[in-house]
Amino acid sequence: MTQRRPRPRPYDRELESLRLLGGNGRQEPCPTGWYFARFSKHLRPGQVVPVTYMSRQYALFRTRGGAVGMIDSQCCHMGADLSRCGKVREERLVCGFHAWEFGADGVCRKIPGADRIPARAVQHSLPTTELAGVIWFWHGPSAPEPMTELGFAEDRRRHLCLTGEVLVCHADLLPIGEHVTDASHWPYTHSNGHPMVSVPLRDEGRHFSFRIQPAADADDLRIHRFRPRVVVSMTNPTTAVVTQQPGPEPDGKPHRMAFVAAVSPVRPGVTIATWALVVRKLGPDWPLWPVNRLWAAFLWRLVRRNHHADFDILRWMRPVAKDLWSVTDGPTVRAYRRFYRRNIAEGCTPVGTFSPIPRDPGAPPPVHPS
Repeated sequence: MTQRRPRPRPYDRELESLRLLGGNGRQEPCPTGWYFARFSKHLRPGQVVPVTYMSRQYALFRTRGGAVGMIDSQCCHMGADLSRCGKVREERLVCGFHAWEFGADGVCRKIPGADRIPARAVQHSLPTTELAGVIWFWHGPSAPEPMTELGFAEDRRRHLCLTGEVLVCHADLLPIGEHVTDASHWPYTHSNGHPMVSVPLRDEGRHFSFRIQPAADADDLRIHRFRPRVVVSMTNPTTAVVTQQPGPEPDGKPHRMAFVAAVSPVRPGVTIATWALVVRKLGPDWPLWPVNRLWAAFLWRLVRRNHHADFDILRWMRPVAKDLWSVTDGPTVRAYRRFYRRNIAEGCTPVGTFSPIPRDPGAPPPVHPS
């Protein structure tokens, strides 16, 4: 069962160096929803990688059949790190210390030489799904909800899902997550100084969306000619799907491109910001395979260049002690903060503060915590 360990990605090495520096306070509660775990293409069948989210270390692995599991990395037996010594055998993750076998749900399925498996032989696990070329994990007390805003990406006959980049930010979740809602930064970071405004579309429950468009007093002919309007739909408080709207009103046509921006908290003071791209093909792959790939590559480079304008800003952002607002900031950031806070479940325990294994030997296996 000898397996070659996957080569660490550059952001893996950076996060590992930050982990060795130690923590920075207590993990704050995070909103309920789906969070970025890893790009799908960076986890092949039979591989296991260490990941840290919300101050907790996990073993993220893909079985030989392609299923993804995300379980607590500390083995409940004697504490071995499953993410570093574990190996995938068929549909299970096998501890490299005593060869206990765990399924993607964290339940121990086999102990060599033992006829009975203890009830406490369970690893804390998180629900996962794959969509738009990304592996997502669910955080929250409720059952996982579908990511309806990204459902169209499942049609691979019409869409290409492109892997983006991962940026390690030295800030907490909220200031990084809210930057996409800040319409006042668009003219100076993305639009060559042309004034832009945000228009709220929906703000209720777990739904939040708005449109960014040229200001009413914008008189540049190029603005009106190209009509740079984008609609931002939050699939949850930390993931945004950005699509272009060609005119003042939706035309009902399929999106040519969707930009997916996601942020996930690693620990207090460390957050990763990622992006991916979903491109609609120009036609069927059989006659247009090269054209579709060239078109997607062009859009990828265009988006990458635009997104890099934010990199140095996001990487070193820190929250101010007290908010200082201007009339030019608009209402969207305030609305987003309300949306963010109302999706933090009451009594939600920060993920990094509890034990995954019940202390009572007669207790039932642990359930997914908030």
